[in-house]
Amino acid sequence: MSELKTISLDELELVGVTQSESEMDVSVNFPFSPAFPATTGIELEGGHNVVYFEIEPGKELGTHTDSPEELIICLDGDEVEAWAGGTTGVISAGDLAVIPPMAPHGFRNTGSVTARFLGVFSDSTTVSEFEADLEPFEERTVKA
Repeated sequence: MSELKTISLDELELVGVTQSESEMDVSVNFPFSPAFPATTGIELEGGHNVVYFEIEPGKELGTHTDSPEELIICLDGDEVEAWAGGTTGVISAGDLAVIPPMAPHGFRNTGSVTARFLGVFSDSTTVSEFEADLEPFEERTVKA
């Protein structure tokens, strides 16, 4: 039986993820994936997945690819540089970015406040591959 599932984004446990040779420094949670270290353990029934992440001013979420299409909603922030494939732009609170499957993309917070994002993937299994190893995972690929 289906039931309402709720999560407070402000109460999510976040994992700090960095790369030693870049400005990557992001706090992240895959709230609906039982496979990620920071998760609520709640699973969705609709064949998609959700990620929540934060980027402090001057930091970035490094270039990576995701297996499914991703819709990124910027909840808070201003002057966030975004890139996907060969396109670049600036997004801020209230903006939606659509990232095609397997398109190299990332975000850099050039603004003055913490940028907060909610990403919705079009598949319940998400494989993300980064250009370099992620700390603390010691590998380039994350599956959620």
